[in-house]
Amino acid sequence: MQKFRPNWKQLLIIAGFVVLFFLLMDLNARLSDLTRLNTQLEDMETEVGGLRLTQDSLKSQIAFATSEAAVNEYARNAGMIREGEKLIVPLPAGTPMPEQSMQPTATPFQVENRDIWWALFFGK
Repeated sequence: MQKFRPNWKQLLIIAGFVVLFFLLMDLNARLSDLTRLNTQLEDMETEVGGLRLTQDSLKSQIAFATSEAAVNEYARNAGMIREGEKLIVPLPAGTPMPEQSMQPTATPFQVENRDIWWALFFGK
């Protein structure tokens, strides 16, 4: 029975395959990392785009809030008026309108002294 004794060429080929196997395993790990990182990059770019839109919206809200128009709008909503203006408050639908002619007006009349004395003595 003859023993198998590899020569140096066979050992070199086997060592080459072992090195090639480990290089391919490393390449596979690097490719899976690349795929994962590219997915994360796309997610982050989407999130950054949304945050930029939010930032732009907040900047426009700040610009409006610090403007003269915002002050005027707040004053109008709070019931404030400018000098020389008259505040008009609209009534809800169905509210009866008060008429000027229906409001009582006081008409002064003079009471004579004899009527005062008469009421004191006789209670009328």
